[in-house]
Amino acid sequence: MRDSRALKKSDLEGKKVLLRVDFNIPVEDGVVQDRARIKNAARTVQFLREARAKIILMSHLGKTSSFNPDQSLGIVKNDVSEEYNAKVVLVGDYLSENASDVISRTSSDEIILLENLRFHMEEEACNMEFARKLADLADFYVNEAFSVSHRKHASIFGVPQFLPHSLGLSFKNEMQVVDNFFRGANAPKMCLIGGSKLSTKVKLLRNLVKKVRKLALGGGIAGAFLSFLGNKTLKIFDPKEYEKDVAEIIENARQYECELIMPIDFSALINDRDSFKHAIISSENDGASIFDIGPASVDLFKKNIRESKILLWNGPVGLFERAPFNFGTMSIAKEVAQLTREKQLISIIGGGDTGFAMNKFGVAQDMSHISTAGGAFLSYLEGSELPGIEAMKDAYVLE
Repeated sequence: MRDSRALKKSDLEGKKVLLRVDFNIPVEDGVVQDRARIKNAARTVQFLREARAKIILMSHLGKTSSFNPDQSLGIVKNDVSEEYNAKVVLVGDYLSENASDVISRTSSDEIILLENLRFHMEEEACNMEFARKLADLADFYVNEAFSVSHRKHASIFGVPQFLPHSLGLSFKNEMQVVDNFFRGANAPKMCLIGGSKLSTKVKLLRNLVKKVRKLALGGGIAGAFLSFLGNKTLKIFDPKEYEKDVAEIIENARQYECELIMPIDFSALINDRDSFKHAIISSENDGASIFDIGPASVDLFKKNIRESKILLWNGPVGLFERAPFNFGTMSIAKEVAQLTREKQLISIIGGGDTGFAMNKFGVAQDMSHISTAGGAFLSYLEGSELPGIEAMKDAYVLE
């Protein structure tokens, strides 16, 4: 991107701006459960309103490729209106010949919201004719949907081929947070990576061990490594399934002097004949079903976090939705929040379940940064090029 191509508010006055947002948010019985992603775009929306531009929001909601009233963006319209303090006009048939006339007749004080992009299968297929029709609705394009920019979809990759374009303010901030983490060469950096499946994070771990001093592992990912290393407690894992990847990551960690930190005890349910009981274990137990790290592991992780200046955390360390297996994730979250409040730690929290856990335990507001992205955040950490960034090589910069 060319930072010299600065775009001031005056450049957008009177222009129609197609703003790709991510309003794919949790909805239950027609009620929005979390507005975080709506709030995430607020800075860019405010920038465009101050520029006196006409804002055309576009997003998807849910997994579909045809019309479904339960996934209409009409469900989120009132929440968007409240967050942006503006009347929101939902446009359903934005591919019709008179769509541009409908948009032109709306007041500059109103915000236009296009119906769910995924009601058209051309969106996920990155159909360029579909992208051109979207582009025809506006004069300028802004991508504020970092969380879906790892997907090569028409609204992400295709539209900027037809319009002058820019990244949104929060999108740029997401990139800068990760870039700054990797650039901090002298600061003691630590990553805590959890989650249930090693297969989804192999590339990430390969990248991280080359760039951080400490890498702590939790959840099923830790189980895969410990099984490989001969820990019989975690016999549910078959070392042959992942031994090549684990061996390579361990060797890279040794080569780049990255300390791997593994759990040393576990929180489990023990099958005791006809019933189950909770127990903390550190050795083999034939009836154990492990769902969390144990208290000694929590203390070990906390100690290493206190020795660090920057922490990047992606993935819970256990089944945080259910007590008593929320202990590991909750205890570490509260420690990280306290250190962040005391300005002893910069805390970067990955999206998805990790961000949800921070909200659940009431510490989200204390963290330095919580990403609203999931897969895109991981892809960017891995060093992969995101289609949403690839399409912005010749972008303007909002100022």
